[in-house]
Amino acid sequence: MSTIDMGKRSRRGPVSLSADALRQHCVSVRLNAAELALLDENRGRWHRGEWMRMAGIGKLPPSIPEINLKVWASLAQVASNLNQYQVAINCGKAKGYPPDVLEVLRDDVQLLRRELIGASSGDGEALDDERHE
Repeated sequence: MSTIDMGKRSRRGPVSLSADALRQHCVSVRLNAAELALLDENRGRWHRGEWMRMAGIGKLPPSIPEINLKVWASLAQVASNLNQYQVAINCGKAKGYPPDVLEVLRDDVQLLRRELIGASSGDGEALDDERHE
């Protein structure tokens, strides 16, 4: 029977911030009903305080139209299918398509998906929900 050392438990939760990164200062603001409604309309999914902090330091997230998000999601299936076709061709299970054509088409779909959400080619990698070998 082993003994459990409680002093060496694994830590759960977010990583602690350095002293420089801790947000220790609080700024309070009062809004009338119209201003609050405008704030709520503009903030989207963000909490009020988070959105106001981002707006105050000039780092608001990009505004992506809802239709672009829907198309981006639907193109994920297209990209996945293209990848499966490419794998089948490479394994010799499918014939008749030059592999480089599907690879170019798949890359074009990924580029279109990144452009729909306003991400550059480098930024989109973190946003892509598929990984192609």
